[in-house]
This record gives sequence, C-alpha cells and structure tokens, in this order.
Amino acid sequence: MSLRTLLCVAALASTFTQPVAANPYQQALAELDDSAVRFVQAPGRTVVEPKALTGDQYYSRSKFLGVQRAQQTINVPDSDLNPLTRAILLLEAKEGQLPHVRYHVTYSMHGSTEVPEAQLDHVEITRYNLGPTRRNDLLTSVPDAQVADVAQFGVGPHVSWRFVMAPVMGMRADLMHASRKEIPDVQAQADNCLGEPCLSLADPAGPKLTWESVPAQQMAQPAYVGKSVSGVAEPARAIQELWASMSVDGMDALPYSADKPQFIFVVSKDVAGQEAAISGLARQAQVMDPTISEIWTQRNEVAQVPAEFSRTHVPRR
Repeated sequence: MSLRTLLCVAALASTFTQPVAANPYQQALAELDDSAVRFVQAPGRTVVEPKALTGDQYYSRSKFLGVQRAQQTINVPDSDLNPLTRAILLLEAKEGQLPHVRYHVTYSMHGSTEVPEAQLDHVEITRYNLGPTRRNDLLTSVPDAQVADVAQFGVGPHVSWRFVMAPVMGMRADLMHASRKEIPDVQAQADNCLGEPCLSLADPAGPKLTWESVPAQQMAQPAYVGKSVSGVAEPARAIQELWASMSVDGMDALPYSADKPQFIFVVSKDVAGQEAAISGLARQAQVMDPTISEIWTQRNEVAQVPAEFSRTHVPRR
C-alpha cells in the first residue's frame, strides 16, 4: 500500500470524526511524503514503481528460505527487516548479485515533530562493481592466460537506488517510493567511501583512534540467504548485524536534513586480499551527546572465523 493510499484511507476515516484539514496525522504524512518524492526524484534518477520491485522475482525461493509467496503483507518473510537490510535485498533482486562489490549506504529517519508515530526512512544505496578493478590488478602481476575472464569477476554497472520506506500494516519497512540511476565510471572513480576511493581495493578503516571490541548481538537466523558459498555473510546480513550492534539500546530521534544523512555505511565483499572476507564500517554523523561528535562501528569477517565488532567515539571539539 502506497503512502498516497494511506493518506486517502486516513482522510476517509477522518470524515467520520473531524474535518480532513484538522487531522494532524494526515497532515504530517502529507508533509513527509512531499519530502520523500523530492528525495527519489532527484536529477538523473528514474522513478520505479514499488510493485515492480516486490513481486515474485524478489520473493524467490532462491533468496528467501522455504518461502511460500503470500499476497498478504503480514505473511511475507521480510516483514521484520530494517530498511537497510531490505534495501540491499531489493537491489540484489533487481540487479543480480556480484562477486566483488562495495556498497555505500546512507540512511536517515525522517519523522514529524508534531506526530511522533509518523515516520519515513530514506535510504540511498550505491553499489560499486569491483570485479573489473580486481581483474585489472591481477593482470599487473599474473599472465593474461592465467586470469579468469571478465564474466567470472562480475559484469554489471555501478548503480544507485533510493528507497523510501515506512512501518505499515505489520511491515517494518514497507516500500513507498523508489528510483534508480547508473553511475558512470568516471564518477565512481572519484567517489569517496568513508575515507577510501569507492573503487579502491583497500577497505576503509575509519578514524585513527582507539577502537574497543564490542560483543556481537544475538540474532535469529535470517529468513533470507545470509551466507555466501565461501561461508562469510552476504552484504544484507552484514549490514543487519552492524545495525543491530549500533542500535542495541535504541536510537534517539535525530534531526532530518536532506543533504546530511544521519548514518553512512560502507560494506565491502571480497574486495581486499585473496581470502573470502566481508567488512562493514558505519559512521553515525549525528550524536545527541555534548561530548561526542561521531560514533563509528566496524564489523569484520573472514571465512570460517566469527565476525568481530569494534567501536570508537570521536570527541566533540
């Protein structure tokens, strides 16, 4: 159900109790939806109908374990997923998976100060195909005949998706709006992923401060395929665990700014080194603490070894 449809339902319900213009919840949703439309309709982006992204191609048995496709939203296997995890799954269902990738993800919660229960989640997720970079790097030290062909390293463009989601009818992150654009290689070469070029074969490491180990959160097994054939987590699972580590004590409401996302994530799968590995780095750019300006969290994992989490705080000057 789209947000526009929800507004119509709210308007109909309000006619039995009060004038439409006096319904604060409806007004708050309308204001948030206007902002959401501007977010997805930024220059260069093609708007995509949400229903085109959440059909049988998305709810496939190859991705969701033992899924029986249900038409009722409350019965779908991803009803409790957070917006970050669902965004990666939506992108991969539409674009396919790649063996060597880096995800740059921004996330902001946009809520109403007047009506706290009205909230939209804004996610921008850019996927960089690192396959060509990996192959070109190998060609500098290995004869051409000994390097696999381009297809085995992954073929596909750099793409950026914007999603607007909201908690609706038992769905933690129901899809309201979506848009897509391809990223030219020239732009990808210049893009920055938390301190490293997005096409670099080095994973970003965050600020040079003291990092403290933090325990991994106990989480249920995912309803989707959470591990790759090499044994490391898939990007969706990595970001789900990273977010769980960051939000274990809840997350304060943060001021929304269209140009300054509240959270930035970089997840890199099989990019650095020859061993199967996935790394995740997150920066909380807004902190409601007079002594801390930023909070950074890491999740690092190599094959057959449990993921390790660590965190550091950047003091406020």
